[in-house]
Formats: sequence, structure tokens, C-alpha cells
Amino acid sequence: MAIQWCVCDVDGTLLDSNSRLSEETVRAVQEMRQAGIELILATGRSDLFIKELVFRLGIAGPVICCNGGMIRDVGTGQVLFSRTIGRETARAVAEYCFTHRLDMLAYSYDFIYYSRGSDRVNLFHDFNARMPEEFRVPLREAARPEDLPLDSVLKFFLWNADAVLKENMEAWHNREGELYLVQSMQGALDIMAQGISKGDALRYLAGQRGMSLDQIAVFGDNYNDVSMFQLAGCPIAVGNAEAVVKEAAKYITRSNDENGVAYAIRHYILSPAE
Repeated sequence: MAIQWCVCDVDGTLLDSNSRLSEETVRAVQEMRQAGIELILATGRSDLFIKELVFRLGIAGPVICCNGGMIRDVGTGQVLFSRTIGRETARAVAEYCFTHRLDMLAYSYDFIYYSRGSDRVNLFHDFNARMPEEFRVPLREAARPEDLPLDSVLKFFLWNADAVLKENMEAWHNREGELYLVQSMQGALDIMAQGISKGDALRYLAGQRGMSLDQIAVFGDNYNDVSMFQLAGCPIAVGNAEAVVKEAAKYITRSNDENGVAYAIRHYILSPAE
């Protein structure tokens, strides 16, 4: 069946290793759109942190954010789906992070919150410094659980916490089935509500839009993309992807630093091999 949707991870896949979107990729997306194929981003990022990409790529429909915790139509601003972490569970995770002085981000609908002393937040400060107002990420510092909107945490992101996390990951993962944990990049851990993944979000969106999963191509590089690869008719791994992602792929394209998405659009989607 002909591909109708191209669902693409952002970091490590669509963007190069310096988090840049190449003009070659923008052109390939334009060629794909002219052929009637829609690009949908599926990212661990908040929608608050992809506004510039959405603008440059001309996206006016749904985006899958927070590893599937939310789907928003960026054309209308409407939230099509969301599932937050339960209030008391969010409080427990936050308390743990503050007690152990972990580098933590908490994503809500309106802000990204960061723990005091966070190194990861510098990424957002640097981004905001070079972006016009409409693309900047709204940030707030948090020093205790009560500083967070505990009823509306879509995702926690933990950075450079490997030693502590290896020790405690199993206990967290089995916390009465309330949480789902997945690695989104090296040294990072994403924590969402149970039942949340990019694959679950893609299945929901395809069902709502009447799109056959066989007509969907997906791109990814890391563990949090595997759930999409297991569903879509055309899973494509970039050359820099983790081994488990490549094993689940139909095609392996060039790396994210070699315009792998653009190459695959032209060779596997617009001109599929017989």
C-alpha cells in the first residue's frame, strides 16, 4: 500500500548531532508533501520545544509529543489526546528527584519545569537566547514538589542520572503499574504514565483518522521509537540507531549526520524498491 503518513522522531533522527535541521531534509519533506504524504513528528520533546521545527517544516496538523503523552493539532492548537501522571505518583517521583538532587525536567501543558541546579536546562536557555519570542520555551524553576503542577505532569525527563537510576529503575517501573520508563537518548530517562508510548499514540491517531497502519512509514533511532516500529508498515532506522531499533526496521538509511531521513524519503518512500 502507498505510504500516506511519514511519522518521524526528532532528536538523533530528523536533526543532526548538533540538533540542526538541514535544508536538504526540508527540501525532501517538501517533495514528500507535494506527493500527498503528511509529515507527523513523534518526539519525546514537549510541543513547547518544537515550534521552530513546526514552522520550518510547514506542519499544520497533529504532532505526537512527550513520547506519546500528548497529541496536539498545531494548526488549531487543540489537544487531541493526553494522559498525565497521577498526582500522588508525580509527587513521589518529584520528591525522589529533589531528595537525590537529580537533574530533572517536568513537562506540563504550559511550561517546562527544571530542578534547581539543572545542567540540562542550559540547552533551553541557549535555545531561547537565539530564537525569536514566538519560538522560545517557557521555563520555570522548581525546588520542591509543590512547585510543580502535580495534576498535569505529562512527563519527567532525567538527565545524567545513570548510577542512581540503574539501582532504582526496576522498583519505579513496577510501581503498581503507574509508570512507564524508557531511554530516549544516551544518559536520559523518560518517565510517563503507564500505557503511554509513541506507538500507543500512533495507534490512537491512526484510528481517529481512519489511517491504515500499513500506509505509515516511521523513522527513529532509540528505544522509545521501537513501539512505533512494531506497528507501522514501513519502519526505517537511521544509520546511527541503537541495535534494537535496526533489528525492528524494514530499511536502514544513512545516519542523522548524513541526511538519513532525506535519503530514505527519496529512496524508500517516494521511489520504493520493488
